[in-house]
Amino acid sequence: MRAIAVFAGVLVATPSMAAERLVFHTANFPDATSVQLSVMNNSVSRHGDYDFDVAIGLVETDANGVIRYEDTGGHHARVRCNYPAYVSVGTRKYPIETPLSRSAHDDWKEKLWMTFCAAPSS
Repeated sequence: MRAIAVFAGVLVATPSMAAERLVFHTANFPDATSVQLSVMNNSVSRHGDYDFDVAIGLVETDANGVIRYEDTGGHHARVRCNYPAYVSVGTRKYPIETPLSRSAHDDWKEKLWMTFCAAPSS
């Protein structure tokens, strides 16, 4: 039930994502290169163990914000919100330790999980 409510919130944001993708992770490097991972597409999963099927895109920009590389191939991941929570890519399952008690979340898989599964805070 919770997954459906969260999905509804993502659906509301989808029309505006046509011009702007939902960026869920940014990695910054010493040479001022930046790599952003974004949600290209998502749907309620047809696989019983998962809540969402997600297509991920990647954009690399230089120090001036110029796009050096863009991969819109839609790398596929699956997200499971409830215990045991995990994000799967290919045949690999990455466990997500819940509750997410620490403040720094640098792992892209945790951030993807939080995008779809964490309760919104206002």
